[in-house]
Amino acid sequence: GDRANIDHWVQYFDQSSQQFYYFHKETNTTSWAKPEMVQGVVLLGLTRSGSEYVLEEYKGEEDAAVEVADDTSDEAGVEEIEGEEMTSTSSIEIPSNFDPQVIFEQYKDTMWRWNHPYRIPERTEVWGGIDTPVFWHIPNSGVTTVEEIFEHCYHMVIAGTTGSNNDGKIVLERNITEHLSVYTLEDGAHYLNINLRTPAGINLARKAGLGKSGVADVILTRYIFNAADLFRDTGHTGRCFTFVRHPVERILSKFYTMKRNKAPEVKGISLVAYAKSDMAEGNWMTRMLINATDNDVITPAHYQVAKEVFGRKCLVGLMDHFEESMGRFSKFFRFESTHSINTKSKGETANFLEERRQCAHKLASSGVNRHQYAKISHDSVIWKELERKNKYDIELYDYAKAIYYQQSVVYEDLQ
Repeated sequence: GDRANIDHWVQYFDQSSQQFYYFHKETNTTSWAKPEMVQGVVLLGLTRSGSEYVLEEYKGEEDAAVEVADDTSDEAGVEEIEGEEMTSTSSIEIPSNFDPQVIFEQYKDTMWRWNHPYRIPERTEVWGGIDTPVFWHIPNSGVTTVEEIFEHCYHMVIAGTTGSNNDGKIVLERNITEHLSVYTLEDGAHYLNINLRTPAGINLARKAGLGKSGVADVILTRYIFNAADLFRDTGHTGRCFTFVRHPVERILSKFYTMKRNKAPEVKGISLVAYAKSDMAEGNWMTRMLINATDNDVITPAHYQVAKEVFGRKCLVGLMDHFEESMGRFSKFFRFESTHSINTKSKGETANFLEERRQCAHKLASSGVNRHQYAKISHDSVIWKELERKNKYDIELYDYAKAIYYQQSVVYEDLQ
């Protein structure tokens, strides 16, 4: 449009009053009142380095679909630093069978934004609801180690399991009912009697009241879109956090894991054949965020919506910075000290906080179920083929790395 007719407002945060105020660039005036988002008005945010980005702008009918309805930045406890300008879908063709608004509505009141303060049970009277950490389990991205830390370092009540360790296997063999109860296993691990490995299992957990019960210290599932339903109409919300890894490396790891476990579907199959087959996944993260099936053709519109959701809702951890990322999550969610029920282990001393910290450090640095594999050249047929199949997930991964550094602001003031 004609930039001469645009009103530019910049949002600043006033530390003394803990409120946002707005600076109008064209007239050099300030106001405590947020400008009305009408045609020609653009609201800019500032990154920590001082560069501007579009925080909000008027959406016409044709691109209203990408306006995220819960963009209530005045509720945030920190400056908005989302970073990238939202790409208007007016220039992107939206497939006829895809409605972005349905996706945004799914997450709107169910998953709290990453830059909002963490709502803990002790402050329910202030917030009116609590947040439950929801770990989005991206396969072959360090999740086995994460689950071990939840179990044996932080002694948390876990809803959901990867099923890849002995405790997880035991839990999955137990009776799944419509009434929540906590299993305490022989090694002291605490799990709820639910299975969040399928959408049907999540639906059963929703009927059992998982989202409003507050009994889980953490929820662990691959199905982040479906997990949002756990909090629908409960007054409580989930808080997404996850570890990301380069999609091609993740798929290679999956192949080698299947080979190591002698999975029948890869018997006699070479890595090249696997990469070219339908077994090698394509854009898994993008699909999961927007509830697309394996048969859906992922388009720029799908990717844009997935990126919007991910960039607003999830705290990011990087496999390449595993220990630092785990420390961030622990700090934000108070994993070392806050629990829904008294799960302090018998062997723990008065110095249990330090013991938990040391336990998490040891597991995070050494890892669980980590294996060395031959490196694949980025110029190889295998890498190129997997790269082609995962174009949008690679873009999402690159975006995740950028917001990992932006998100450091939410951890800076935490003790």
